[in-house]
Amino acid sequence: MPITYTWTPTSLVGYPVFDGQTDVVTRVFYTVLADDGEGHTADYSNIQPTPLNPDVPFIPYADLTPEIVIGWVQTNLGPDKVAAIEESLEIQIQRQVTPPPEPDVLPLPWPTPEPPAPEAPAAPEPPAPDLSAPVN
Repeated sequence: MPITYTWTPTSLVGYPVFDGQTDVVTRVFYTVLADDGEGHTADYSNIQPTPLNPDVPFIPYADLTPEIVIGWVQTNLGPDKVAAIEESLEIQIQRQVTPPPEPDVLPLPWPTPEPPAPEAPAAPEPPAPDLSAPVN
């Protein structure tokens, strides 16, 4: 079954006033959920979007949408990092659905010395004399 990746902004951090604009987002926290119907996993991280670009129109905070913010996240990460995150999540799901075999403990490939024989128990010590008894 194909994996569905859901990128979701979970928190925005910013300044009330920055570079002449109000409510400027300076950090985005996000989750990427991967689900194929049999297994699921998630990645939680954050990015600091690139500084304000005067060539790109400023989007007022009230006009932001999840799609716009995740667009910033994926643009800042770049296509290779986005693909790497999704590939890592895919591997985690594959390991949930089909766990890898448990490794075996292998014997050492060289001879090992015999462990020393256990020592014989020490003879019990005789009881100490009772020094509190009167001496005749």
